[in-house]
Amino acid sequence: MVGMYSFFTPDPRRLATFWADLMGLPIASGATEELVMLDFDHQVGPVTWIFERREEAAPQTTAPLALDIGVGGGRHWTKVADRAEALGAERIEQREVEGVRWIELRDPDGNRFRVFGPRPT
Repeated sequence: MVGMYSFFTPDPRRLATFWADLMGLPIASGATEELVMLDFDHQVGPVTWIFERREEAAPQTTAPLALDIGVGGGRHWTKVADRAEALGAERIEQREVEGVRWIELRDPDGNRFRVFGPRPT
C-alpha cells in the first residue's frame, strides 16, 4: 500500500496548493516554505502528499512516475481536467484507445498526470 506521494519542487506551497485544490485535500498545519503536507491526518484518504523544496525539479522528460486520476461516470471526468487547467495545469492531449479515454496534463512543475474517463462496459 502506498503511504505517501513525495514531490520535489522549487516552490512547495504553490505546487501543494495546486494538488490540494484539484484533489480536495486539506493542507496540514505547520506548512513552511520548505515543506508542505496534504491530508497528513488522512481526513480524505489513506495517502499523505508531501512537497519538499528542491531548487530544481526533475526534468519532465525523465520523470519515472505519473499519477492517474480516475473519477466517476458521465462527463464529470472531463470537468476534473478542466479544473486542473484552471488551477495552472497544461493540457497535453486527449486520447481514446479501445474505449478507454483519458486526458494527459502537466502540473505547474511539469509533472505528468492523467485524468481517466469511466471504464468501458
